[in-house]
This record gives sequence, structure tokens and C-alpha cells, in this order.
Amino acid sequence: MSLDAGDALVESLHEHNPWWDDGADAFDLPARQKSDFYHLARPKSSGSQFEDQSILALVGRRGVGKTTLLHQFVHHRIEAGAAPEQFLYLPFDADPLYQLQSDAQLARAVRYYESRVYGRTLDDGPQFVLIDDIHQIEHASKPTIDGWGAPVTELIEQPSDRHVVMTASAEVQIDRELAATELSADAYDVQPILPEKFRDYLFTLYPDLEAEDTRVSPSSIRAGENSLPTAIAEGDTSGLVTELQRKYEKVTAAERRIQSQVVEYLTMGGIISYEHDGAIESASDLTPEDYTHLRENVSAALYQDVPGFESIQTIADLERLCALAARNRATESFRYQELVELFDVDRRTIADSYLPALSELYVLTGVTEYDNSRPRGVRLYLRDTGLVTALADGDASSVRNDFQREAELARVAAFDHTMRFAYGVNAAQGNDPTPSVQYWRGRDGEVDFVFEIGDTPVPIGLAYRSRDRDTALAAIKQFQAEYDAPVGFLLAGDTVRGSEPILQVDDGVIQLPYWLYLLLC
Repeated sequence: MSLDAGDALVESLHEHNPWWDDGADAFDLPARQKSDFYHLARPKSSGSQFEDQSILALVGRRGVGKTTLLHQFVHHRIEAGAAPEQFLYLPFDADPLYQLQSDAQLARAVRYYESRVYGRTLDDGPQFVLIDDIHQIEHASKPTIDGWGAPVTELIEQPSDRHVVMTASAEVQIDRELAATELSADAYDVQPILPEKFRDYLFTLYPDLEAEDTRVSPSSIRAGENSLPTAIAEGDTSGLVTELQRKYEKVTAAERRIQSQVVEYLTMGGIISYEHDGAIESASDLTPEDYTHLRENVSAALYQDVPGFESIQTIADLERLCALAARNRATESFRYQELVELFDVDRRTIADSYLPALSELYVLTGVTEYDNSRPRGVRLYLRDTGLVTALADGDASSVRNDFQREAELARVAAFDHTMRFAYGVNAAQGNDPTPSVQYWRGRDGEVDFVFEIGDTPVPIGLAYRSRDRDTALAAIKQFQAEYDAPVGFLLAGDTVRGSEPILQVDDGVIQLPYWLYLLLC
């Protein structure tokens, strides 16, 4: 029996690339695309983010939709007239044999593709080599085996119109391999792919809300004469309030439909709702097995991907930290000393190893207090409310029947969406888009979220329950006075009464519905 596995990938290329024979009919894809698809593929304009540089990496958790995005891009371009032979897809997680002598297998697969497949097309369009789960061939624990960095950079040397797109779990997996090559930093880009936003979930459920007259676009909030940055620069919120009112009026007829789906999204999160075929209108349609699958996927990802983080010695501690975050639901901060005693490690291990690793994998983010150079505590936010439910409860019923639990998950989802909002606004302004969201504790209460646009902080208070409104507003006002912050937001849940849905409740403080804020992020 031969032990040579060197042709395993080549022998399966046609199985993994059915569009070479069947064209656009080869695909079985979700009816709708996530919002990531639109900025990656740019379906209404020429070019795509896949072609802006020689190498693009999509990074994110298992099940977040990276593979689907690759297939949606191929399908879109073929339907637009591109030759199916322009696209080569290599899934290194599909068969462990592909991971043996992976550099040689990769080279053989590309040679076969060029001579047997791409060579038969009459067009001279660009080639796209799509390498899925490239971190599976990193071999970080085997120093005598070369990684994938050199073989991949060789792919873009010839021909000049070849683009390599890869997926991995974390940006560090990409940067570490490419740093060992001579590739310049501007030759590649890394794009995070996060769990489905409320906006994506809602538009999947109600496609009519994406029509031009009902679509709530965040673009004018990020930049322009009525945007948040303009309101900050001019110290005048009137234009921003008017713009928010316009957006509310677009969907006012569908307000009850939208409100009713908030709790369903909070219960499911952005992974389960995306993985299922078709739109899930009610989380009651899910089973405990759906949440078990989600939990097991995260556990498997930790054990497979974290070994590449050299400073992590006890991977099981990361699971325990996630379970602790799920039980706490960011209702309060943990003192570092508490975590040190609980996990029997030093503070540096918690702050400089555990939390950065979970953040790199887009599983959990540790948040410290704003304007505190020596924080004693950290607030733990899981980046998907479905994972909170999976780890703390195991099914949907405990959330859908408990308003207190719903309000706690609303805070978790608001944090995740605020991270996205901070990224979008700063990217539109040409600032460093790396999001950083913190909390602030004052004598009148806490500001749930603070992020900066340039050097100006924006405080956001959450009043999901009516009893929280006065405290949240007082904390925002105190923050504004202390930091000269011209604009703040108060996010009101459905039980918070108000004369108008968009309300300027104080100088520089704008109250808007929680669900509308999620749509704008």
C-alpha cells in the first residue's frame, strides 16, 4: 500500500469546483447575502475587494459564513459573465490528507488548474485562487515543516492578474505567516467576518424592507452634512436628529414587525440564524441540539486554533472564561484579582494572553473603563448572543419568557453592534477603524458604551427597561460635562415611553429606539 498522499487534492479538484462543468447551476446558496457580501463583491460597481490587492484574507469564527461568501462571490461573477474557469477553490479542511505535504499539494493543484482548466477558457480574465481554512496547514507546532506563507506568495508572482483569497480563524494566523516572507504589507489585506447583524437577519426575514423606499442605510449617519461626525464637529445635533427621523419614517409602517423580531434575534444570535436554511421567524423553532452544535463548534475552534497562540498554556481556561461571561452577561465587571484567584493564574495571563486570544478569534471581548490607565476590572462580552444562550441555558425558552434575561442580552448585542458602528463611522472618516468600545462609571450611574471618533468620545446609554432611563440619561449628561462630548445617545427599549421615537431629550443627547440603533450599525 502506497503512503503517498501527494495527489489527494488534485484528484478531488473537480468535486470541489463543480462550476467548471455546471456553471452557475452548480450552486446551492442562501436566498440572501449578508451585508459583508456587498462591500466584498461590490455587485453594483466594477471590481471587488477581492481584487484591490494581491492577497485578501477573510477571518472569523467557524460557521460565520466565510465559505458561503466565497461561493457567493464566484456565483455572482459567473452570472455576470465571467468564465467559470477563472475560479479555483481549495478547501484544506475538507480532507486531512490535503494537509500532508500541503505546500507540494498546493503547487500541484494550481499547476493542474492552469494547464487543464484555466487554459481552456477563451478569456484572459483574472484568476482567483480561493484557499479555504488555510490555517489548517500552518503547522505551527512543527518547526521543521514550512508553513503556507512562501507557497502562497509564489502564487501571486506569476501570472500578474492572479488574486489569492483565503480564509482563517484569526488575523494573527495570517500576519504571522506572511511576516516571514518578503511580501509588503500593502500587498495583502485582512477582512473580519462577524456573526450576522440584526440588520442581516431582519432583511432575510423581510426582504421588502430592503427596497429603496424602506431601506435604512447607515451611510448618511457615518459621513455627510447630517452625520454624527458633522454633529460633533459643529456642536449641533439638529441635522443628525432630522436624518434619524427620516430613517425612522422609512420603516414606521413596519415598526411592530421589526420590534417583534428583536427578542428572536437576541435569543438566536448571528450564527444559528445564518446557518439554518431559510429565515427563522421564531427561536421557538430551534432545538437544544442547535445550541449544542454552536457550543461544540466554539469549543472545537478553541482547541484547534488557540495552539497557534504561543502564550496559551491551558486552553480549557478559555472555555471556562466564556462560560463565566455567559452566566454574567456583562451585568457587572470582574475584578482582575477575582479572575486571578478563580483561574489560579497571574493577572498578566488573563489580561495579556487569555483575553487577547479570545478577542482575536472574535469569541469574546474584554472591556475596561474609559480613561482609566490602570483598570482593576474588566467586563466580558461574548460577541454572539446565541452563544450566551448556548452556554448559560441551552435553549431559547429561558430568554423568550424572561424580560430580565432579554434586557441583559440586549446589552450584549448592543455592545457588538456598537463595535461595528464605531468601525463604520471611523472608516468613513479615514480614521483608524480598529474599534474600541469601553464603559464609564460616574457618580450618577454608568455609561454603557463609549467610543471615539478621532479624539472625541461618544457616550451611549442603554435604557432597555423603563426604570433604567433616568439613571442612563444622568450618566450620559455627567460624562458630557466632564469630557466635553457634544453628542450622546440614549437607546430606549420598547417599554420606555416617549412622545416621539426620535427625541432630543437634552442638549446633545438623542434618544432613539433600540431596534433602530441596531439597524444603523
